[in-house]
Amino acid sequence: MTAGPGTGLRADDVMSSPVVTVRTGTPIAPAAALLAAHGFTAAPVVDADGHLLGLVTEADLVRDRFRPEGWPEGEAPEVVDEVMSGTPLAMRPEDDLADVVSLMLSSHVRSVPIVDDGDLVGIVTRRDALRVVARAEHGAEEVRRRRGLPQRPTSRVESPRGRVVVGDDGSPGAAAALRFALHEAARRGAVLEVVSAFTVPAPWPVVYGVPQVPTPRGLAAEIERELRVRAAVAAEELRAGPVCEVVPEIAVRAVPGDPGQVLSGASLGADLVVVGSRGRGAGASLLLGSVGLHCVLHASCTVTVVQSPTVPDEAARRAAAPAAVEVAR
Repeated sequence: MTAGPGTGLRADDVMSSPVVTVRTGTPIAPAAALLAAHGFTAAPVVDADGHLLGLVTEADLVRDRFRPEGWPEGEAPEVVDEVMSGTPLAMRPEDDLADVVSLMLSSHVRSVPIVDDGDLVGIVTRRDALRVVARAEHGAEEVRRRRGLPQRPTSRVESPRGRVVVGDDGSPGAAAALRFALHEAARRGAVLEVVSAFTVPAPWPVVYGVPQVPTPRGLAAEIERELRVRAAVAAEELRAGPVCEVVPEIAVRAVPGDPGQVLSGASLGADLVVVGSRGRGAGASLLLGSVGLHCVLHASCTVTVVQSPTVPDEAARRAAAPAAVEVAR
């Protein structure tokens, strides 16, 4: 993912807010009238407290309403609860617009609700992203100025101290990359951002005969808790090392999507991207691993691919410095 229209944009820069919603229990006809009147392709379904329950689309509302001659007659659904998609894909206001668009494209959906601490605060559609492309807007300032929104303050991750991004999927290679990135961020006095990409599992796990349907937000929160634990362990190793280094500020982020695309998107505005390698062969794709190769080809900053040390003894492993291949931009 390269720099271009949308660089630095977040979901809350382009989302529509407040959101036109449909209350649970709404009959099909009024819901269809609402979408038709506003020209929407979908609307979030909420409960009495405004909490997101699902998403109802044009296709959901017209399905089973028109039957060709000769088809068996069936009982048509009466309320949106019977046709909506439950536990819809959702993201947060601070999520990168590139991640939101990637989720829409990979999941074949036209809109993504934006939820903040359990509350529905906005919605991003393909049309919102299309406006950014059509106007060739290259940053959040342009988009927010056009929409009459106040300029948002720079976030901690976009600190002027610099930013080092490291991918973490829980593998041994990622652990080596995390240690390398921690040392590098400490040396530079930069913020370390630990990023993990994930996909919603399919089929759903079944517990006691009931499908357990996680939401992307719930999965992200769980993964981010694991990232914090692994980062804390690595930071403790850094403090206990032979050279006492100041542990850098650490931020964690779990993003739905392809790992290579997620890390390449996170490279925007970063000084360095660090990834671990699972490669074993001599070819470039095998040597670097598919994610590492994608970052080398598409990231907008310097990329370091860290080879996991093959030392069996734990003490020797800590003493060994991971090999790294650096590709400068």
